[in-house]
Amino acid sequence: MNYHSAINYLNKYINFEIKPATAYAPEKFNLRRVQDLLKVIGSPHLQYPSVHIAGTKGKGSVAAMTESVIRSTCHVTGLFTSPHLQDLRERIQVNGEIISKQSFAKLLYDLRPAIESAANITYFEIMTILAMEYFARQNVDIAILEVGLGGRLDATNVVTPKVCAITTISYDHMDILGNTIMDIAAEKAGIIKSGVPIVSGPQLDSALTVLNQHASALNAPFIETTKEWEWKQITSNLSGQLFSIWRVGNKQNKVRQRIPLLGKHQIENVTVVMSIIEQLCQQGWNIPKSAIKKGLDRVNWPARCEVLQTTPPILVDSAHNRASVLQLTKVLDDLFPEHNRVLVFGAMSDKDITGMFAELLPYCSHTVLTSTCMPRSMMPEQLETIAADYGCATTLASNTESALNDASKLAGNDGIIVVAGSVAIAASIRSLITQKYPYATLSSEQSYEK
Repeated sequence: MNYHSAINYLNKYINFEIKPATAYAPEKFNLRRVQDLLKVIGSPHLQYPSVHIAGTKGKGSVAAMTESVIRSTCHVTGLFTSPHLQDLRERIQVNGEIISKQSFAKLLYDLRPAIESAANITYFEIMTILAMEYFARQNVDIAILEVGLGGRLDATNVVTPKVCAITTISYDHMDILGNTIMDIAAEKAGIIKSGVPIVSGPQLDSALTVLNQHASALNAPFIETTKEWEWKQITSNLSGQLFSIWRVGNKQNKVRQRIPLLGKHQIENVTVVMSIIEQLCQQGWNIPKSAIKKGLDRVNWPARCEVLQTTPPILVDSAHNRASVLQLTKVLDDLFPEHNRVLVFGAMSDKDITGMFAELLPYCSHTVLTSTCMPRSMMPEQLETIAADYGCATTLASNTESALNDASKLAGNDGIIVVAGSVAIAASIRSLITQKYPYATLSSEQSYEK
């Protein structure tokens, strides 16, 4: 089996990222199926400790930052995230390096008999099992695992981690997880384990109540970052931001920190990382302040308010719900207050498109509506109907390349192109940009040729 045939084989399995499930239920998301299969292959997930991260906004950023910090201590780290931007292999990384094509194909070939013995196994479940086995083979010291969807029934929820974390909860996947913040929080809270510390990022009171109740019932120490940390942004520019952070009530011992990620919401995510690291240290891990500083400074997490300094500049973001789009507009207000904004937008049909448009369109001079043509994608003509309520001029583009060309003409030399609406749109546009403008690629770019 080579890499190409491995991908073809994997694509035969049901993928809820392409065709969404109709319910968050055991017949679709089956932890017993994952647990049984892991046992068949030797329980690789039990061979190393882990950190488990759920949430609506910021869970991927927190996972990436946590991994970068721990790697700075010279520990061997595993990182499992989803979805990917350009290459499926991005989801499985060891020490910041994506799994090679050869290793991926070998892994899938070795596990194929076990996979085929599991009835109704899904694409994401297979990817989760591949990651856990790969981390065991690579002898990682710790794995940082990002939840794919929800938490309670997510395939990653087979671990008993050293620390759990739940980043800010907002409305997303309502058709699957529930229509209220409390319902969604209850599904996220499903990752909380008996006696395992749970770190919570900033939350609405309704979400906080649910998380606290679940933690209390399981005797899990509950750490609210808003009660532990305070911070203040110092400066922000196109390459990142500088801020000070200190313990609540201990401002005289504040620390200056830089991160190459934009938006004050990323500083809130740093507070989650700080609490995760603190909990690990209390359990015997040696993670000095110098490693925290170094790890946060060098974290690589593209397409999250990422600015490519072309002419016109292009800001690529993976925002795909109202709350994350609101954070995007704050970054634009901060860094590009006078720029004429041209939006390139595409989204999945199950997303809150009206909510995203309400935050974006009033501040854009023009919107180019497009699609990746995935089964879940909303067609540009459908998006145009929804956009009509906001009085923003629109152009329809049949594909992302046409959308980028149209947006470049509309923005001119004095505007800015803003890309948002879905991870798939961000990934497609970003790939086009970095091919067209290689010099705009960040210095920390991953290599995908191995």
